[in-house]
Amino acid sequence: MRHESPRVTVSGVHDLPELSEVDAVISIADPGDGRPVVVETLGAPVLELTFHDADGDLLDWVPETWHVERVQRFLQQFQPAWLHVHCFAGMSRSTAMASAALACLVPELSDEEVVASILRERPHATPNKLLLEAIDLVLERCLEDAWRREQRY
Repeated sequence: MRHESPRVTVSGVHDLPELSEVDAVISIADPGDGRPVVVETLGAPVLELTFHDADGDLLDWVPETWHVERVQRFLQQFQPAWLHVHCFAGMSRSTAMASAALACLVPELSDEEVVASILRERPHATPNKLLLEAIDLVLERCLEDAWRREQRY
């Protein structure tokens, strides 16, 4: 019997898919923003993360390694077969964090395979560089390099 790999999907708040069958959600928002109503009504566990789509500006709440560690713990606890990750636009924070989640859920995937999977899901992905740096530190991966080779930032 073939074991199915976990499904990781990505969206923004304006193109959230039907999530009634999802096992878990990572909801990324700007400070002060709430999660979308459709996410609030889910019966699935939701991990809320709050930070800006930061480029290092002094006023930004930047993504940090502890955000990635929270994702690791969340995934270990719930081990979802279908994880959905969203941020406001579904392009930067969510695609970076979806990369981390897929690397955690299927650690045997190479960095290039993780990137290819996320690009199939979100072809216009431009993952947040600061978040990728934090992910690589925690997971001891080279996802930032793999994304750079795809000329995504």
